Amino acid sequence: MNNKILLSAILSGFLAAGFALTFDAPVADAGGPKNLKVYPKNTNKKALKKDMKAISKALGVQCDFCHDMSAMDKDTDMKKKARDMMRMLNTANASLKKSGFKKSATCKTCHQGAKEPKE
Repeated sequence: MNNKILLSAILSGFLAAGFALTFDAPVADAGGPKNLKVYPKNTNKKALKKDMKAISKALGVQCDFCHDMSAMDKDTDMKKKARDMMRMLNTANASLKKSGFKKSATCKTCHQGAKEPKE
């Protein structure tokens, strides 16, 4: 029941709020990540790598599932889809927080270690 409420809140937050984005990341050092479209441009490499590892684990995939390993900053279809999912998650979590929820959703909430989200 709680999963249905959480999923409902996530989806309604996504639909109601659109693609809002509020990642808080540490300031980047020289030579930081390139082609950031969801994370702030000043996100440092260490923070980004930590998040990417968590996403990889939540989906049960390796880096090459989304990235072109010969050109990490190159856009791929899966990278674009991942960005959309990150935006959705940020919007949902903003809505959950506004509604008084103490916990927030993560990639693992729906994916549970699988490439495709579970119900």
